[in-house]
Amino acid sequence: MTLLKAAVSYIRYLAVLIAAIAFGIVLDMENSDHFRSDQRLQLIESNNEFQSALERAINEKILITEGIMAAFASRPDMSRREFERVTSQLIRNVENVINVAAAPDLVIEYVYPFAPNQAALGLDLRERADLMDAVERSIATGETIIDGPIDLVQGGRGFVTRSAVFGYYSNSFENQFWGVVSLVIDADGLFETAGLAVENLDIAYVVQDRDGRILSGSSEVLFMDPVSTSVIAPGVNWTLSMVPSGGWPALPPDRYQIWFIVLALAALVMVLMRVFQWVVDRKDAAETQLSEAIEALDDAFALYDKSGRLIMCNQRYKALYPTSAELMVPGARFEDILSRGVETGQYPLSKGREEEWIAERVAAQRNPGEMLEIKLSDGRWLRVVERATPSGSVAGLRVDITELKEAVARSEAANAAKTEFLNTVSHELRTPLTVVLGYNAFLKKPDSLPNFKKTQNRLAIKDFDGAQESLESFKADLEKFSRQIDVSGRQLMGLISGILDMAAIDEGTLQLHSDRLELEPIVDELVEQFQLAASKKGIDIIVETGAHEVLADPLRLRQILLNLIGNAVKFTDSGTVTVRTGSDGGQTWVEVEDTGCGIAPDQIDQIFERFVQVDASNSRKHDGVGLGLPIAKHLAELHGGTIKVRSVEGQGSVFRVELEAPQRERGAAAR
Repeated sequence: MTLLKAAVSYIRYLAVLIAAIAFGIVLDMENSDHFRSDQRLQLIESNNEFQSALERAINEKILITEGIMAAFASRPDMSRREFERVTSQLIRNVENVINVAAAPDLVIEYVYPFAPNQAALGLDLRERADLMDAVERSIATGETIIDGPIDLVQGGRGFVTRSAVFGYYSNSFENQFWGVVSLVIDADGLFETAGLAVENLDIAYVVQDRDGRILSGSSEVLFMDPVSTSVIAPGVNWTLSMVPSGGWPALPPDRYQIWFIVLALAALVMVLMRVFQWVVDRKDAAETQLSEAIEALDDAFALYDKSGRLIMCNQRYKALYPTSAELMVPGARFEDILSRGVETGQYPLSKGREEEWIAERVAAQRNPGEMLEIKLSDGRWLRVVERATPSGSVAGLRVDITELKEAVARSEAANAAKTEFLNTVSHELRTPLTVVLGYNAFLKKPDSLPNFKKTQNRLAIKDFDGAQESLESFKADLEKFSRQIDVSGRQLMGLISGILDMAAIDEGTLQLHSDRLELEPIVDELVEQFQLAASKKGIDIIVETGAHEVLADPLRLRQILLNLIGNAVKFTDSGTVTVRTGSDGGQTWVEVEDTGCGIAPDQIDQIFERFVQVDASNSRKHDGVGLGLPIAKHLAELHGGTIKVRSVEGQGSVFRVELEAPQRERGAAAR
């Protein structure tokens, strides 16, 4: 009998081993198929990421070129100093830009940086056939063209953007050609910025242009069944192809691991079979081990029989419910334990409907299904997971998810802030863009304007005096459209500059150049900028000067005061705006007081938070994305100063910026 029992045991083990091998074969085949598919899918995802990064890098350079083009279109007589300032701002923190050049009438007159590129001044592009192809395409299409790669005089290879500049001039109403703007980009650096052409890359790649020329990478990739994606940008149509470094692997790397796991599971099953036999023989010892294992759990555990009486629970379970822990003994009813917790206020969600809540909870415990989340009186949240056993008992876990709940709440708040910011920015961008596009539609078809048609009709009947009058009206229309486009463009530039300034502040890259400044001319200059807007609203701007000098960065000081005075005019519908200056205790201060709508006390702390406005809806009365005051506050603090505010809702506000006053020289003190 003993021999037969042993033989049956060995047959069971053999059956488990055979089943494990068969399962391993099937799993190995499926894993190989999945591995090949997964390898290609992962490479497609990587290819798309590199393609997106490359397109972003290209579009960044195109936007810079078009930004410089727009600057010349609006100011064709720009000085070289202004050109250097605009260009340095646009390419600040931008990698791989070797130089920037502008060629009015196709003769290079502007270069940046100047020192290493001054030899290019005076170069007539018409004398360079190798350069004129891209120039002529840009002039013909009006688009920014990327040419290259070409061998650079400075060494290495590079791409060159060409953007034709057109503008309106005072003696003509036609869009006239001014010249071209060029940007030289380091070719290798461009691909490195996109994550390509770097060491230790686990993929092999090749980039081709539309004619099949190799721009970067190895041509061997083309013969290895690569994954390919098109890189599309204005003037660019490249193909990015990739394969894993070293080629496609033939077998999945985890093949032996899978077989090890299968055989380990088979061994585990055999061990469990042996353990099961041992458990049958040692029931009492197993129950003791089970109790110890339950106590070792990080989460609370409880087991109730089919009538709802407690069989066992661990200490963690009792610790979660301190006011009803004394009832948690074997045989105690779940309903009685729950009632004690309700009586002691342990379940705040039951307040006001105690009996109903207890009945619902007992019913859910007797018929377990979905997970529950319950808040306790101490602020903790528990996830209740209960499952019925085949014998009708109910096993339950209580998992503390307080940190998870708090994280979810923070995430939801962050998402709400992001959504509010995106809504605000999209609104602020859409409004001036609509104006620009609307008036530009008239400028594209000036013959559709009534005054243009009047001029044509009067010329047709040889009414030259009337034609001159209509022509003047037509000119006034165009000037009005240009002003509206200029205002909207400046509004867009202000929004973008604000976001860039805030980014520079966050990165710690914003530098100040403090100097001893005369305060009164700066205040007068800024006040003059708002006189027209104030007069249209019937507001008087009063200046009371009591301080003469301040130690500050002139550009950033103007930015601070521009925001404060601009806000005062914007939020004041009647009355006055007063700008005061003074000195006190080694500090120079400027106060901007208005008689506007004021700020509610509970909103004072919010106005200096970025992207926050008192009225954040798209239908609000005043525009802006809530960056002006946060930037002004940060700039004041970078100067070692501060901004303070006093306000009475419905009566007005006073903003006071305090900065360091320059120390007086000995001679000045003696006088």
